[in-house]
Amino acid sequence: MSASCRPARELPGDPARLRLVHTHDHSIEPYDFEDTLERWRVSVRLFHGEEEECPQGCSEACERAVEEGTEIGYLLLCRLRDYTADNRWEAADSESADLESIASTVFDPRTGQYTDAFDEAIECPVGDLLILDRVFLDRPWRGFGLAPVLAAEAIRRLSGGCCAVAAEPGMAEWPDDREKVSESYRQQARRKIAALWESIGFTHFKDGVYLLDPALRKPGDLLAQRRKELLELSQAYRPQAASLTIVTEPEPEPAAVRGAAVSDRRLQVREGWLETIGSVRAQDTLLYLQGRCRQAGWDSRDKRTALAVAADVTSETDLRELGEQIRDVHFGLHKAFADAVTFSADSFDVRPFREDPSRLGPLADVWVYGSNLHGRYTGRSHGVGDACQHARSLGPRLERISLTQLLELEDFWQWNGPMCSFCSGWSGQRLTEEQYTHYLSATAAPRTTAP
Repeated sequence: MSASCRPARELPGDPARLRLVHTHDHSIEPYDFEDTLERWRVSVRLFHGEEEECPQGCSEACERAVEEGTEIGYLLLCRLRDYTADNRWEAADSESADLESIASTVFDPRTGQYTDAFDEAIECPVGDLLILDRVFLDRPWRGFGLAPVLAAEAIRRLSGGCCAVAAEPGMAEWPDDREKVSESYRQQARRKIAALWESIGFTHFKDGVYLLDPALRKPGDLLAQRRKELLELSQAYRPQAASLTIVTEPEPEPAAVRGAAVSDRRLQVREGWLETIGSVRAQDTLLYLQGRCRQAGWDSRDKRTALAVAADVTSETDLRELGEQIRDVHFGLHKAFADAVTFSADSFDVRPFREDPSRLGPLADVWVYGSNLHGRYTGRSHGVGDACQHARSLGPRLERISLTQLLELEDFWQWNGPMCSFCSGWSGQRLTEEQYTHYLSATAAPRTTAP
């Protein structure tokens, strides 16, 4: 068995022992797009303290870890340089489909120049583009908020001369039963990853692509905040964590130790709010919105206003009126509020109720919101918040009907009907505990007809 570094009890060790090693290698002979495309690999390495003695005694692996460190993860970034003879879209396309997906949103494929929409979104749209392609951490190091701060640190050092940093949140690793991964699962994973990137200054641009503007002060302020949180988390666990150990392949941890790993309330809050992404429960509303407010640099008064309004929501509240009450807050907070008080249609299994509406029970009166539920206007219907790139804001222009009424709109459910294929055209008001319990029961029961 090979030796590997891992944090004792699956807790982060001293941040001072983590280092980022940036490498860029290239052939000395000419190759395609050599002046335009740069690939950077940033290794996340854990170093062993020179004076530190492992509880079970140090090994040769420990000695190597003192000098070279042990890789616990890595980041892949790509820099597309401006002012070369190449078309930057073609350069990205030659590298990978993932880079081309981002480049086709940012560049005009014909010219390789930034699009008009990009010019409007970025403070000074002149210079190179840095693309955050992938961030990977070994499993024991996940769940502590390391990925965003590591990405922010790498971006800080590689973004000089870049007018923007681009990323497209998505699943970089699939579970073993990949064939069982649903579209809803993928979308929830995408939203969780997007929330992490937003915590270091990325904002949604279009078509699932997010941009960070290094000319703004916000990314630097958020990086300082993430550094502080990481240090506080590490210090909180240091008294209960054993010294860092070089061990053979990870061994199962006793249940008591696993329990200790989540005993600190700050970690429960950090991980807990991420688990509410994609939730349909009203009980998760405040936890989700509190998490979004903690990670974002919105005005503190706007945060207090949105949280106070969200706390008063009931199943009978007309959310369109609340949207009007907070219309003056930052647009990002407005969307976060919409996501907190509603659920996206892709998080809700509507099939059992379409097949047999009698199963609705207490769900019959769940309020549904959409921009064009009845197909009265040109274009498709969309939900609210961040359901898709065309999602609407909470406000009086939305339509509001019950879930029962939505199921009766046969035209809505036709393939060429008014609903968006991405967000399914509607959002629902989060479920009370009675409604949620019934939903779990109804969706778990065997269906009487084939889907």
